[in-house]
Amino acid sequence: MQKKISFSILSLKWRSSNSPRLMGKWALSLWVISLLLLCSGCVDRFLVVRTEPVGAKVFVDGIDVGISPVRIPFNFYGTRDLLVRMEEDEKRGERSLAPQRRIVKLTPPWYQRFPLDFVSEILWPGTLEVIHEEVFVLEPQDLDALSERFRSTAKEFGITSPLDDPGDSD
Repeated sequence: MQKKISFSILSLKWRSSNSPRLMGKWALSLWVISLLLLCSGCVDRFLVVRTEPVGAKVFVDGIDVGISPVRIPFNFYGTRDLLVRMEEDEKRGERSLAPQRRIVKLTPPWYQRFPLDFVSEILWPGTLEVIHEEVFVLEPQDLDALSERFRSTAKEFGITSPLDDPGDSD
């Protein structure tokens, strides 16, 4: 009795006189495993931050990630601390815009929850894209009111400015 194994891309043939039923199970399981390996899925997750006006610096969890509009890839869902800040541009004569901070909760879509995430991460034959978008509208800040607030807070704690110190007279 001679056993011969021949491989091809689409099928596995094992010619033997004693076990045609065993060969069918082997071929089927090998075909299913190779199909699962070839159809491995992928999920790309992005946090997109847009601002009005564009060009503000964006910080995620205290890390500078770029200038808006920005597309930030992430791996894990959860809570993120977003800070958007645009400095004044003296050359254009613009006043600074008030920075905005927002705590954002990134929640997974229904197909990314257990146990369905196994299908979307492993078995789905393509790439899924999950996009969370945050939009910030920046408004000019009142620098005079901000300066006055700093002065009043300093007075509460007994801190005086060197320019306001009465003991410094020449």
